Amino acid sequence: MYTPISFALLTLSLFSQLVTSQTNESTELRLMHRVVHPDLPVTPWAELGTVSIPSFKFISPTGSHAPLSLAESLQDDLAEFADAVNPNMQGAMYHVAIELPESEGSVSSIKACLLPSSTSANIVIHFSATGEPFAIDYSVSPVPQDGICPVTSTESYPAHNASVVLKSPRMAPLPELRIPPPLTPEGEPVVPVPEKSFVQKYWIYMVVVLGALLISGPGEDSPSSDGKGGK
Repeated sequence: MYTPISFALLTLSLFSQLVTSQTNESTELRLMHRVVHPDLPVTPWAELGTVSIPSFKFISPTGSHAPLSLAESLQDDLAEFADAVNPNMQGAMYHVAIELPESEGSVSSIKACLLPSSTSANIVIHFSATGEPFAIDYSVSPVPQDGICPVTSTESYPAHNASVVLKSPRMAPLPELRIPPPLTPEGEPVVPVPEKSFVQKYWIYMVVVLGALLISGPGEDSPSSDGKGGK
């Protein structure tokens, strides 16, 4: 039989394990993608993959890496994208979004023409102070410095196993505020008293010294050292 103390310790241990498991539990965040063109019908969203999100306390403001599991239907979806919108068409855009409950979520958009010649992709997911994902940045590389679409004969979208980075909010430094100047009862700034000059500070001592010199008078002449005494 358990004593009251051992039973309390056992209960505390089980509760601690439960809290730890819930705190360290990761969640899955779905990412969606599509291609659009202003002159063509909008293609439906398709699943790009899922990101394993750790506990919010493990996400750093400078960035924490997370694994991405690509969707099984990715290759088929990319083929349908190419049939619907040629990536080399001017004005074609590639969208990547966070799927949030009951909403479309944040969307990142890049030129579709940059995808055929790209070799890698990067995803940055930003989190709010409450631990909710609210923004996403999607980019590919290499990209021409001038941003002009490279000339290529490839008319398909590549399937990149993108690198995913999670970022928590970075707190801005607090502003340095000056101490307000003291005010008079009338509400006007107090005018500082001008600093006195040397004469204004020590004139009394100068008068005392000068008076002492005047009172003492001139000193007596000392007798000549070369004179001879008379007999």
